[in-house]
Order: sequence, then structure tokens, then C-alpha cells
Amino acid sequence: MVETRSAMRPTLAMIAAAVLWSTGGLFIKVIQLDAVSLAGWRSGIAAVTLFVLARAYGHRLSPPRDAVSWLASLTYACILLLFVAATKLTTAANAIFLQYTAPMYVLLLEPLVLHTRFRARDLVFVAVAFGGMAFFFVGRIESGSWTGNALALASGVFFAIFAVAARSRRDDAADRWRAVAYGNLFLFVGLGVYALVTDATLAPPRTGAELAGVVFLGVVQIGVAYALFAYALSKLTALESTLIGMIEPLLNPVWVFVGTGERPAAFAFVGATLIVGSVAVRAFVVGRERSAGSDPSFDVPAPS
Repeated sequence: MVETRSAMRPTLAMIAAAVLWSTGGLFIKVIQLDAVSLAGWRSGIAAVTLFVLARAYGHRLSPPRDAVSWLASLTYACILLLFVAATKLTTAANAIFLQYTAPMYVLLLEPLVLHTRFRARDLVFVAVAFGGMAFFFVGRIESGSWTGNALALASGVFFAIFAVAARSRRDDAADRWRAVAYGNLFLFVGLGVYALVTDATLAPPRTGAELAGVVFLGVVQIGVAYALFAYALSKLTALESTLIGMIEPLLNPVWVFVGTGERPAAFAFVGATLIVGSVAVRAFVVGRERSAGSDPSFDVPAPS
């Protein structure tokens, strides 16, 4: 009985992390701050939270000292800003599912950067996912802003670069904490400098409810959720983490629909099915190969 409870804890932690990540779309939608201001304040609060939690986990996060560490942190900062902007401009479903094409870019980047073996069958998964992507760009323009969709796709590309950079360090736990913590810090500082040298401003929350929402995003949706994820990842297989992490894109548009009434276009459901389906099926296939003794890569999630 004790062993069963112990085995369940990382699974529950991963589920909790994915559920918390999935709330981001709703809060981004209902908080009236512009995308730059919201992304800046959220990341500033998240950075403080992550540094505190990392210390509690025993990680002392020194600044990035080499090109790969800088690349991981800077690309993560781009992911955060692009996702907030995309969610503001298009439907939450479009933003999250177009970002979720990242594992397919990883399949294309890994052989070039890490010199892994590219499997011909992966072309099928890439083709299916990219076919699903196309469904987000058809139909009436009201189904989502083209600019928002493009930003969501860009966030997926940066997510893939971040994943490859992390994988080049063998997914070291301290390096992942460093990339996520400094990514948030760099975004906050970068947007602050941008506001100082231009006419832009980092508008503060105007009401208590907005302030509470921004604090929730920084402390809970990013900080606490990442701590839960880090714990789960140290105990679960990559396959389990990948599949449980799919709760995030599935729940994200549900919370937004319940909270705002935003309904994704019919084409978005088709595209989402193809994208998530391709990632899930590949995870099962690769999981079976790993259990048979080979060691292919997996794609585990991270907060955005």
C-alpha cells in the first residue's frame, strides 16, 4: 500500500503541473493588460518564484556561462512572450495547439544539431502534424487572427530549439531549472529596458483582481507547476511525462470556453486531433523501442 502511494505521487504531481499550465490561456484572456505588460510582470514574478524553489530543490542557479545555456534561456524567454501574444490575438486553442507542433521541429533539428539518426517513419508523424497545422489557417478569418497563429507557430519553433538545447545537456535537471528561471528573468529585464528606451510602457495591473491574476500566473501557473513537473520528471519515464503533459493542450481551450465562451472553429478540432494524435502515437512507438533496448529521444513538456 505504501509503495502504491509512493508510485502515485509523481503521477499526481505531473497531472497537477499539466492542469496548472492549462490555466494560462484563460488568465491571459481575462486579464486586460496588453501582451507585453502581462508577459513582463508574469515573468518577473515567476523568476523570483523559480529561484526560490530551485534553491529549495538544492539547485544554485548561476548565470548562463556558455552558448548553449544562453541559447536555452533566451529561446525560453521568446516562448513566453510569443505564447502570451498569440493567445491575446487568436483563440486559445489555436495558440496552444500550434505551439504543440514543437516536437515535430525537434525531429527535424535533432539529426542536424545532435547528429542523431533520423528515422524515415518520422516523416509520417511530421507530415500528419503539419497537415493538422494547415487546418488552423483555413475557414473564415474570424476563427483566429493570422498574426496570432503565426506567433503561435513561432513559439513552437523556439520551443523546439529550447528542447534541443536542453537535450544536448542530456536534460540535466539543474540546466533545465536555469533555462526556465533565467528565461523568465531575461524576459522581464529585457521588456523593462525596452520600455525605458522606447515609448512603450509596462502597464501595471489596474485592479486587485488583475493583480491577483498576474501573481497566480507567475507564482502558481509557472513557478509551482514547474516545481511539480521537475519532481515528476525525476521519477517518471519520459513517455509517461509526455503523455500526461498532453492534458495541458486539451484542457487549455476548455477553461477558456468555460470562462469566456470562446469557441474554437470546427477546423481547429480537426487540426488539434492530428497534431496531438501524431505526438501521442510517436510517443507510444518510441516508448516501445526504448523498452526493447534502444534509446531514442522523447519530448517532455515545459510551461509557457
